[in-house]
Amino acid sequence: MREIFYSVTSLKDLFSKLDKLNVTPPKVEVSVWEALGRVLAEDFRSPVNVPHFRRAARDGYAVVARDTFGAGEEEPVTLKVVGEVKAGDEQAPQVSEGTCVRVATGALMPDGADAVVMVEHTVEGEGHIKVYRAVTPGENIVEEGKDIRRGELVVKEGRVLSPQDVGAIAATGVEKVRVYGKLKVAVASTGDELVKLGEELRPGKIYDVNSVTLINAVRASGGEPFYMGIVRDNREAIIKVLRSALTTCDLVVFSGGTSKGPGDAVPSALRELEALDFMVHGLAMKPGKPTAVASHKGKPIFMLPGHPTSALLTYYVIVDPYIRKWSYLPPREGMEVKARAGVRIFSEEGRLEFKPVRLRKEENELIAYPTPTGSEAITTLTSTHGYIEIKANRSFIEQGEEVTVKLFRPIWEINEPEEEFL
Repeated sequence: MREIFYSVTSLKDLFSKLDKLNVTPPKVEVSVWEALGRVLAEDFRSPVNVPHFRRAARDGYAVVARDTFGAGEEEPVTLKVVGEVKAGDEQAPQVSEGTCVRVATGALMPDGADAVVMVEHTVEGEGHIKVYRAVTPGENIVEEGKDIRRGELVVKEGRVLSPQDVGAIAATGVEKVRVYGKLKVAVASTGDELVKLGEELRPGKIYDVNSVTLINAVRASGGEPFYMGIVRDNREAIIKVLRSALTTCDLVVFSGGTSKGPGDAVPSALRELEALDFMVHGLAMKPGKPTAVASHKGKPIFMLPGHPTSALLTYYVIVDPYIRKWSYLPPREGMEVKARAGVRIFSEEGRLEFKPVRLRKEENELIAYPTPTGSEAITTLTSTHGYIEIKANRSFIEQGEEVTVKLFRPIWEINEPEEEFL
């Protein structure tokens, strides 16, 4: 086993190691009702023509087009009405020369008819209609297969299914589609100070915030989280949970217990696992320096810091891209906006820093302000819209300088009062 204990590693080197791992999610069938946001695992080709019958595109009368030639406001053409077809009717009367059939939008087109005269261009009375406008063959008709032909590619493999995609698939009558299965992600928090939500909070104890936050972050990344509970700072307990997690899941995300203090038992427990590759313990980033990453038989284990903001930021930087990559989901690059620094934002030179920021709209321009609370503060999570990246060779971002803010959620989902945000 190769071990690295708190030897600070760059993100570039960590990503290089993670890229060598390969998790292939299975292909599974899901109902079209539950397919939204899933990644299509194979090209979807239509098994039928859509529509599968000729149908009327307008309310009016199915006619033989040549019967209407020469019709006008001054000299209408008279046709006999021989029946009616409503949407959903499975049979229709025959149309022949000099006759017509009343049709509704979407109704089955009668045999013999090759056009529909819109109702507003006719007057009906005593079993006949007067046609005041001529139509051409095919006018106001949707031919069989006009929308989708049998065998036609409807949605390509790898597409993240949108409501429109699911609707197009449903139009072919297919009930289930093959998608990539979600990566199973084990989530746990370590620490003797933690208690479950709803339990009595005694002095020296805190609620397990990280598990709730990270489980929902995993869902947002496209993974399927499995809560492994609170794990005490005990090497045997940690080993037991790790082995269970690695048996049932594709990757593991722990928070807490990664520093060099005497109570941090996670790295020690990892050393007890056979076939372990300890990739890094210590990242050249802030927050997140004590992060540890290992792999066990190709399955990654991410051990994040215990402070809530540090844990979440580190998750977005290193775990979210991994889950998305091996779920065939697009990266979060679209989740960013340009803004200007509202004040000089200081950084610790020599370490890549991810600074939480809050956005305000001032004079029709987005301005980013550093969130005043630290990584140990719970409120940092709710008072922050995203974060900016400050390179290791910089000690500050100048006031007014353009920055890229990577958002925690889409900008249209940020609901703030107008004077505070967009």
